[in-house]
Amino acid sequence: MKKPLKSSIAPLSPSFQHGLSLIELMVALVIGLVVSLAIFSVISISEARKRNTTGANDMNQSGAFALYQLDQAIRSAGTGFSQEYTLTFGCAINAKNSGKAVIPPATLPTPFSSLTANIGGSYRMAPVIISQDPNGKLSDTLIVMAGAAGYGEMPIESTSVPSATQLHLLNTLSFAAGGGQQLLVADRPSQSAGSLPACLIESVDSTYAGPPSTGVLPLGGKFYTAGTDKTLTSYSSNSVALNLGVNPSFQLYGVGPNNSLVAFDLLNGTAAGTDLIADGVVEMHAIYGVDKANNGTIAWTAPSGSYAASVLLDGSVNAGKLIASIKSIRIGMITRSAVEDKNSVSPATLPAMFEGTLSYAKTLSDAERKFRYRVLDATIPLRNALAISN
Repeated sequence: MKKPLKSSIAPLSPSFQHGLSLIELMVALVIGLVVSLAIFSVISISEARKRNTTGANDMNQSGAFALYQLDQAIRSAGTGFSQEYTLTFGCAINAKNSGKAVIPPATLPTPFSSLTANIGGSYRMAPVIISQDPNGKLSDTLIVMAGAAGYGEMPIESTSVPSATQLHLLNTLSFAAGGGQQLLVADRPSQSAGSLPACLIESVDSTYAGPPSTGVLPLGGKFYTAGTDKTLTSYSSNSVALNLGVNPSFQLYGVGPNNSLVAFDLLNGTAAGTDLIADGVVEMHAIYGVDKANNGTIAWTAPSGSYAASVLLDGSVNAGKLIASIKSIRIGMITRSAVEDKNSVSPATLPAMFEGTLSYAKTLSDAERKFRYRVLDATIPLRNALAISN
């Protein structure tokens, strides 16, 4: 009996599902979200730290650059007129530059708008003067004056009364041919006078061809214009001329809007604006290093009392001696980062600048504490003042 044939066709197998189930998909999405959240959290923290580091670096660089600029200006303060400080320190400046600044200026831009009133209304020759805010809440203002290192800085005696367009001097060796140099004309006060005569800024005429044997110096009148100012002919034969060089610097320094250190040129600036020195400067304060005995011992002195700007610039002979006793300037500066943090990152009170009774510490509001700050301190010697004797 034959066996039945077996079929070679395999039985159909059950069908299998392809892809992911809904549960598996949801689990994968959850895992992906958790990983993405972790990655974005790391990136956010890293970016925040990067911004803080960059902001702190910018703040430090701005502060260092600001102090460098002030150091350069203050070290050279008094160049060209310190040698004859008994005639120049405290003399009222008469100068006009057509279409530009006038000394005394009619108006000044922010933050110098109240300076003229603070110093007593007169701008007088002095290496450095600190004008303190009367309310003690705003930054100080620095008045820094310096010549541009002409051929020579010794005063040149007059031989006769100046004319309207000429000076008659013992020699003109310190003036270069071609003109353009600025000079300061100062007169000797009488022995009984308690104040200094006004001084005048003039310029050498472009026709000047070099030192002649006659000692006559032609003037171009760049800064002087006829009017109510002191004229050349009002000076005596005892007057002197001091070479201030081609581009003397009569600068104002202060903290302006938007936390910026700004400068204004009294001789060539316009009332419309200031020159930006550095960003991120919140406050600037300064004190004097005074050596009254001229023995090398410095006493730190606030710009108040007998060293208030209005007193130092009152034009008296005694005020000139006080100006001569100032041998250095100490500057305290507060800089701030441009990046605001989410939470408070600074203390309620910043570390104090200066010491003892002269110390100053800034108190921060809750909003201000969300920024980072640096308190900088620098002592700058007055090179020309150190070379003169009281």
